Amino acid sequence: MSNVMPAAVLLDFDGTLVDTEPFWMQGEVDLLTPLGVPWTLQEASTLSGKSKENSIDVLFAQMAAHGVDTANLDPEVFYEALCQKVIDSIEREGAPWLPGVPELLADLKANAVPCGIVSSSPASVLEAGLKQFPPGVIGVVVDGQMVSGSKPEPDAYLLAAELLGVAPHDCIVLEDTLSGTTAGLAAGAVVVAIPREAGFADAPGQVILGSLDGVGVAELGQLFREVRQG
Repeated sequence: MSNVMPAAVLLDFDGTLVDTEPFWMQGEVDLLTPLGVPWTLQEASTLSGKSKENSIDVLFAQMAAHGVDTANLDPEVFYEALCQKVIDSIEREGAPWLPGVPELLADLKANAVPCGIVSSSPASVLEAGLKQFPPGVIGVVVDGQMVSGSKPEPDAYLLAAELLGVAPHDCIVLEDTLSGTTAGLAAGAVVVAIPREAGFADAPGQVILGSLDGVGVAELGQLFREVRQG
């Protein structure tokens, strides 16, 4: 293990690097409104952070309650259409970066730090988002369909470390959710949490930050050392 910095940086995507939630919410409104189904951005916000399956259940119930024959709707086709709405927004408006992220990505690239994206976001949405990243900064991408156990299980982080050829213990994970930080810690990595939800508490192996603004390779190395050296 390096005494200076982690062997690799493993990054969650949505909520940690970018905030595509407004794109998802507008996509729901855009899909339901032509069907005559009332659905506002405020209602869409209640699905923030929910699973794909839960979101589809809620949206289909809303459609059924307003006369749509959902029996003839394929949930997967509907979800693909929603993903396409998000992709169109990313391509039209660019990546909705969270504070400090463009600078961090540039610094990771400049220092040739191996990086991987570990996300539960759909592969098609990840592909669109990653086109906005500096070329050459992300070495591997692990999405939720590549592993049997999704976050909070550590499978995706273990696979990313394996693909990068490093030990999970030598990695630093950046996450914004409890399920994500739990996965990173279970994988054995040092975890930097940038919470966007309530319920975070100090945990062995974890550091909590308010944002990634001002965080670069040197700062990540310092946090890594502080945790590993106790």
